[in-house]
Amino acid sequence: MKTARLFAAAAMLAAAATSFAQGPDAYPSKPVTIIVPFSAGGATDLSARMIATLLSKQLGQPFVVENRAGAGGMIGMNVVARAQPDGYTLGWGGNSPMSVTPHVTRNPPYDPRKAFAPVSLAAISSWTLTSRADLPAKDFGDLVKLAKSSPGKISIASSGNGSAPHLLAEMLKQSAGIDLLHVPYKGEIEGVNAQLGGQVDLMFTSTSAATPQVKAGKLKGYAVTTPKREPALPQFPTMAEIGQPDLTIEIFFGLVAPAGTPTPVLDKLAAAMKVAVADTNYRESMEKAGVTATSSTPEEFAALLARHNERWLNVIKRNNITPE
Repeated sequence: MKTARLFAAAAMLAAAATSFAQGPDAYPSKPVTIIVPFSAGGATDLSARMIATLLSKQLGQPFVVENRAGAGGMIGMNVVARAQPDGYTLGWGGNSPMSVTPHVTRNPPYDPRKAFAPVSLAAISSWTLTSRADLPAKDFGDLVKLAKSSPGKISIASSGNGSAPHLLAEMLKQSAGIDLLHVPYKGEIEGVNAQLGGQVDLMFTSTSAATPQVKAGKLKGYAVTTPKREPALPQFPTMAEIGQPDLTIEIFFGLVAPAGTPTPVLDKLAAAMKVAVADTNYRESMEKAGVTATSSTPEEFAALLARHNERWLNVIKRNNITPE
């Protein structure tokens, strides 16, 4: 019996030693996956891939981006929410799956306020209200007149039911007193392609995706959702300037981990993110895409998520938007 106890004690000590060796100080000791909950392409995916490369160089292990699109970003973020909280499966969280879509979904797979441990912001941007190039409306006033003359016939795309662009569309319909036909797509790129192909008329497109298409004359732009005019598209007024102040909402995206991830791991990742986001090439690439590179502490990111969740919950309640 005494021998058995000694063996058991030795086994416990060995396990503790192994655990210590594989603890936060040794992190990461194997490849890390970053789940991007949207389709490949666009600034969100680009930023994740650039940051993954920079984190790999700093931390000495591969950071591999994996796209898991669908359900307004919830499919990918649910993978993160259910992953082991050890820092080896991370998420590239953004507005829709982190503060919007779960609140307008019946039986959502996770609570965005509880399922994740924020690490750091990576960028902040906006949406631009865009249309197909040949839509006969030169400005927002014309657009409203056109929609009112053809109730329910002007279509507006989104990156999925319950996504932030979908809610923005619903808010626009109510605030401008117009009836638009909502057409959900699997992701933003699919919606933009539908605009370019003339299958849909309008979309709240991320400014990063809208900028090259507008500058090339392939899409029209009407207004941006930032508090101030966007440097990338300074010719377009803000939503407040066109009389739609409730549509003043910024896009954010950044790195999150599953809830319960050890604080030392989060702090190590946050420190690495601060260096990565400060990288000159990353910042210049984001600026060209109409995005502002922005890092944060885990606490600052958590506070931003809390504000966005509260804001969207108020929007959903005020506009009588029910879960689907």
